[in-house]
Amino acid sequence: MKFLPHDLIELDEAQSLQDFNSLPQWAKESLIAAPFVVVRRGQQMNDMIPVGIRGRLKKQRASALVSAQSVKSKTTPFELAKTQKWADLDRDRQKLPVFQALRSVAPIMHKYEWGIGGSCGYELVTGIVMANETSDLDIIVRNFPKIETAQAKTLLFELNQFNVHIDLQVTEGQNGFSLEEYANDRSETTLIKAANGPKLATDPWLAIKAK
Repeated sequence: MKFLPHDLIELDEAQSLQDFNSLPQWAKESLIAAPFVVVRRGQQMNDMIPVGIRGRLKKQRASALVSAQSVKSKTTPFELAKTQKWADLDRDRQKLPVFQALRSVAPIMHKYEWGIGGSCGYELVTGIVMANETSDLDIIVRNFPKIETAQAKTLLFELNQFNVHIDLQVTEGQNGFSLEEYANDRSETTLIKAANGPKLATDPWLAIKAK
């Protein structure tokens, strides 16, 4: 099984995480309530996967390692979009701005290989209330054809007309960059997030294809 950033992993049990006992109390409680973690960027060596733990508060984030043998299931951001998972939410949750925006964004993104990340994706997978009135909508796109900055601005304008900020990440394997940063064109370089750390690139579309 291949694990990429933004994938959500269900553990066979909360204590499967390496050094579980050294985690902050909020992280332990979060894992016991819902044994799910998010795959982080980083080297995956000796069958160990770098993951992140989310708490109910934005500041509650912790990192850990988990063995691939402890993975019960995996859900990718792209599966959430393909199955329109947001339709399964109860009516009250569907009224939240981020989920309202998601319904409007989906037709715009249908021609791309896109997925849902962040608090929105986490809630769709786990059923744990995580998104709130001010949540951004995190969109992950892979196999994105190269576009110029003017085209990127047009796409982002379309996506951001639903009163929710859209954070669109262009990804290729472990690598990725922010389409918003690229579109703003304030520098000759764009920040690339990679397994071995961040780097700057003059052509982010080419840089994310690097192994």
